[in-house]
Amino acid sequence: MENLMSNDILKHNLEKWKTLPAGEWRRNVSDLYALEDDELATAYNSFRTLWDRERGWEHERYGKMFSGREVLEVGSGLGYDALTMSKKAASWTCADILQVNIDFVARMAALTGSENISTQLLEDIDSHDFKKSFNGFYAHGVLHHIPFDIASRQMANISKYLEPGAKAVFLMYPKARWEHAGKPAFENFGISTDGEGTPWAEWYDEEKILKLVGDDFTLDKSIPWGWNNIEFINFELTKKQ
Repeated sequence: MENLMSNDILKHNLEKWKTLPAGEWRRNVSDLYALEDDELATAYNSFRTLWDRERGWEHERYGKMFSGREVLEVGSGLGYDALTMSKKAASWTCADILQVNIDFVARMAALTGSENISTQLLEDIDSHDFKKSFNGFYAHGVLHHIPFDIASRQMANISKYLEPGAKAVFLMYPKARWEHAGKPAFENFGISTDGEGTPWAEWYDEEKILKLVGDDFTLDKSIPWGWNNIEFINFELTKKQ
């Protein structure tokens, strides 16, 4: 039954995340990818207005945190975090479950001259071979969209590739947001967070994030932010030496 649920959640996530937040709207990634280079650059730059306004503090904070580090990002989407923060990193590896998203990031990296960005398609989240070790990890609004037991297996695999001392950042939905939504089933919570077709969303608090990553990590800081400080929560952790 668990494997059937895992496959169903993954299938629906593959469909859902073909469309991603881009500026004030959600855009189909394939439609964006079909644009000519100059049209794509113009559209992408227009998205920066909202991204920079809402999340500039993250790029400043985590750009410094990941400075000089080899960073793995899981669920890289349209790649704006990678394109922004990789400027200070030694390297930035974008891994995503959708080939079109990976192709999009690779194209944007080429268009912007971001030579230290590479991409990998995540075909098996439980056993993917990332082929190298990293001392930085970034998952922004990703792992809360799969059931906890699946996410913990994925993190167990990812952790194999994270060096002692690695810095990790997770953006999750806080428990207060779930409570404000009326404590819905996780199958329904995603509708209030990311709209129709979102197959799953879970809340996380400090106890739950530590359970997710296991005993090899320490929690350095939790930062609630967004609407009424209950929209999002960032967890910053370090892998123990």
